[in-house]
Amino acid sequence: MSLGREIRLSRILDPSDGRAVVVAADHGLMLGPIPGAAELEKTLRKVVRGKPDAVLLSPGQIKRLYHLFKGRTAPAVLMRADWTNAFRDRTYTLPARSIAFSQISDVKRALALGASGIVTYFFVGYDDENLESHHFELMANFARECERAGMPLIVEPLPRGPRATKTNYVDLIVMGVRLAVEAGADALKAPYTGDPDTFRRVIRAAAGTPVLILGGYRAKSLRDLLEVVEEVVSVGGSGVVFGRNVLQADDPARLLSQIRAIVHEGRKAREIVFELKRPFRIVVDYRLCTGCRICVLACSSIHYGMFDERLSAIKVLGSWPGPFKPVVCTQCGLCVKACQYGALTMSPETGGLVWNRERCTLCGACVEACPLGIVGIVGKQLVICDMCRGAPECVYWCPRDALSVKPIGDK
Repeated sequence: MSLGREIRLSRILDPSDGRAVVVAADHGLMLGPIPGAAELEKTLRKVVRGKPDAVLLSPGQIKRLYHLFKGRTAPAVLMRADWTNAFRDRTYTLPARSIAFSQISDVKRALALGASGIVTYFFVGYDDENLESHHFELMANFARECERAGMPLIVEPLPRGPRATKTNYVDLIVMGVRLAVEAGADALKAPYTGDPDTFRRVIRAAAGTPVLILGGYRAKSLRDLLEVVEEVVSVGGSGVVFGRNVLQADDPARLLSQIRAIVHEGRKAREIVFELKRPFRIVVDYRLCTGCRICVLACSSIHYGMFDERLSAIKVLGSWPGPFKPVVCTQCGLCVKACQYGALTMSPETGGLVWNRERCTLCGACVEACPLGIVGIVGKQLVICDMCRGAPECVYWCPRDALSVKPIGDK
C-alpha cells in the first residue's frame, strides 16, 4: 500500500482499532431531496457534532459543504464517484424501468476536492452478463487509478437485478465482496446478511479487507439498530456506513455517539438502550402487544432461572385474539409502606424495588397492598419488580416494542 493511500485510509478507519463510523449523505444524487437530505447542510451540522469518522457525499455537495469538514477534528470526506437509478422504485417520481449506472467523477477530482477516499458500486445479479462485465471493468479501472494516486477505494457490492433473489442473496454478497477484493478494493461497504453466522462468510470472503455494513433499511427501533452494529463488530466487521437511519433520526449527534460507543469503545447495545436519567418507569403501548408473553418468560428466567409465570413481575392479561394488556409495576410504593419490617425499599437509582431477605418474614402484607397483583410470594421467594437493576429484561426482549422506559416524571 502506498504511503498516501495508507495516510488517507487512516483518516477513515481509526488506526487504534481499524474501525469506522461513516455517515452516507449521497442520497440526493440517486433519489433527489429525500427527508433528512433535503436541507443537507442543516442536517450535516448535527451529524458533524456526533463525530463520525467520515461522511460520504456527492462531488457537488463536497463543493457546497466543504466548510463543514475543515479542521483537524472534522470528519474525513468520501466522494461518491458513480451514479445509478437502481434504487428508484415505484414510490419515486421517476421509477427505474431497468438498472442504469455511469461514472460521474474520477480520482483526479477526488484529490482536488480533498476527499480521503472514493466509493463506487458493484452490482451482482444482472440478466445481461455484458452489463456485469462493464460494471466490473469500471470498478477495476477505479482500483488502478486509486492505486496510482494513493487514494483508498471503497467498493459497495450489492445484489441487484433479475438474478438476485432471496435464496441467493447472501451468496451474491459473498461473491461480490470477493470480486471487489480481487479487483483491488481497500475497504468494502456491504449489506448486512441478517445474522452473525452468515455475515462471518462475508468477513472470510473479504480476506482481511475491512468490511463496513451499509444501513439501507430503516431500523424499527434504537435497540434493533444498535444490536445489528454490535453483531457486526462481534464477528469481525469494521464498522458501519449508515445513511437514513442517522440523517432522519431525531438527534443524529446522539445516535452517532451511541453507535461510536459500540464500534470504538466495545460497549453493548443493551447498556446504551437503558442509558436514561434515573429513576425510570416502564411504559406500555397496549396497541403493540400481541400477547406473546416473551416479557413474562424473560422476567422469570433471568431472575429465577426458569420459565414460570408465577415468578414474573410482569403480567399479560387477555386471551387470543386479544386485546392484551401488559400489567407492570407503577412504583406506587404501597408495598413499601405496607411492610412493617422495612424489608422493601425503593432504589433511588432505578426506581425498582429492593428486597432485604433477612428482614422479610413473608407475611404477605406487601402482596395484599399491591393494587395490580404484581407482588407475589412463590415458596420462599418474594416476586417484585426490581427494574433488573437498571436494564429491564421485559423491555429489552419485547419483539414489538410494546414496552419502553421513561424517566419518572416524564409524560
